[in-house]
Amino acid sequence: MSGSGTTAGDDPLQTAVWRLRSRGCWTDAAALLTPHTADPAAALERAGLLVERCLFTGDGWAAAEDALRTAEAVAGNDEERGGAASERGRLAYAATRLGVRDRADEARSALGR
Repeated sequence: MSGSGTTAGDDPLQTAVWRLRSRGCWTDAAALLTPHTADPAAALERAGLLVERCLFTGDGWAAAEDALRTAEAVAGNDEERGGAASERGRLAYAATRLGVRDRADEARSALGR
């Protein structure tokens, strides 16, 4: 490891996203990925960041829903669709658990896919 906390082959975008995420700056990390949401992996990672924000802060539900819709729209294969379904289930579980809205059925359905 270098003195900067990264290894020589690391992608600078992923390093920046990881650093922001580790500091609880989910919105800023997601903003870095916004230009790349045509890529299913980036769209899913962005959705995951915003869902994580909801879990930790209890805020940002609409932004997480929008990011999930984008991730679901660009998913091109079963693995990508499964990842989006998993994030949807995590968001639904968080909403139910935190008392925002009862989405237990949606969580069960999404996580069962």
